[in-house]
Amino acid sequence: MLTTQERKQRYWGVLITLGAIIITFMLNLGISIPFLDCPLLRYTGIPCPAWGLTRSLMATGMGDLETAIAYHVFGPFLGVAFLGIGLHLSLELLTNQKIPCFYQKRIQNIKVQLFFFLLLFSYHGVRLIEFGRSGELYPSFLASPLGNWLWGG
Repeated sequence: MLTTQERKQRYWGVLITLGAIIITFMLNLGISIPFLDCPLLRYTGIPCPAWGLTRSLMATGMGDLETAIAYHVFGPFLGVAFLGIGLHLSLELLTNQKIPCFYQKRIQNIKVQLFFFLLLFSYHGVRLIEFGRSGELYPSFLASPLGNWLWGG
């Protein structure tokens, strides 16, 4: 039997995962969602570690895994995780019982969290290096509000 606190946690989890899935499908339908703009990119011209993740999730939702991976390698995995976790939490709410699952202890393990954090930032670093080599990073930074403020451009 789930406690009141556990039920609240699961409702929030379902809301977050379902929200991500709904937003992905809304974007695929061409519905614009303004709060999804990246503030780091907007103000500094430098993309954040989630750079391309929304487009990757959109491609994953359409079943185009090759394009999804091209946008962000973690997009398809995150999409599947949202779907799986959302279903798992929904089943727990429907049955009012805890249902053990292989991922629960792993995602709460600080070493696993640190590993994925380092993996994400390593991947992001490689992408930024490529962005810099393409010649797009410096002009993007200079054209940003921060670049304009620092160099008065």
